[in-house]
Amino acid sequence: MFEAPPALSRMAFGVAGPHATPMVAKNDTITLVEAAYEGGITAFDTGPSYGAGAAEARLGEALAPLDRNSVFISTKAGINEAKARDFSVDGIRFSLDRSLKRLGCDYVDTVFLHGPGAADLSDPLLQALEYEKDCGRVRALGVAGRGTEIDAALALGVFDLLMAPVNATIGEAALVRLRNARSVGIGVFGIEVLSGASAGLRWPGSAADLWYSARAIAQRKWNAPSHDPVHALQNAVCGSLADITMISTTRVKHLQEALRVLDEAPQNT
Repeated sequence: MFEAPPALSRMAFGVAGPHATPMVAKNDTITLVEAAYEGGITAFDTGPSYGAGAAEARLGEALAPLDRNSVFISTKAGINEAKARDFSVDGIRFSLDRSLKRLGCDYVDTVFLHGPGAADLSDPLLQALEYEKDCGRVRALGVAGRGTEIDAALALGVFDLLMAPVNATIGEAALVRLRNARSVGIGVFGIEVLSGASAGLRWPGSAADLWYSARAIAQRKWNAPSHDPVHALQNAVCGSLADITMISTTRVKHLQEALRVLDEAPQNT
């Protein structure tokens, strides 16, 4: 059963997307991470496939001045810097080696396998992951995904955390998956919590807006928000489906709105 460590807040800040590109200046990413921490967010997530490791490097630089025990850091493995799938034992081990170096850490609190299917979850891989826990380079094991591809992983009983969408549009099958995970003690990181509540196409007020608009076009999601994003965030943070709610933004204003929601939410104890 997953037990939240003292450093884990009810909200996490994700360093990914435009934060892994030149569309957001590195110093702006660092400023937002610092502001998130000062506002009460102590959990931070990233991954090697975001900007070929650039996101991990930015997060590592931002967190370097802080006491390592005061933050919860998670990253991913299974999709490498070239965005190629590699769930081999060597691939996962080397991915963790590189992630730790970029993050400037001796360990991560969680490594999430990034969308593994049943065929990826070999016995040697699971043994290698348990070895990384025994060595102290990983404190907890997680699996990240959006659908049935992660069901085999959840059935194994070896993962401590699930990272999956938590929003009003996910459907009954996803709701059952989340409830089942929580019922057996698997902690849930809720992602994509603003689906349907955030703008698709954006007026280009910044280079980052161009990134979000390009993603919306690629995903064919260019409609205006159907409901209020702050209300959607409140539902995710205070609801029963997620232990930790993931946010990511390039705007100080939006971060401040999220921190107000966090201030009003029950905290992990």
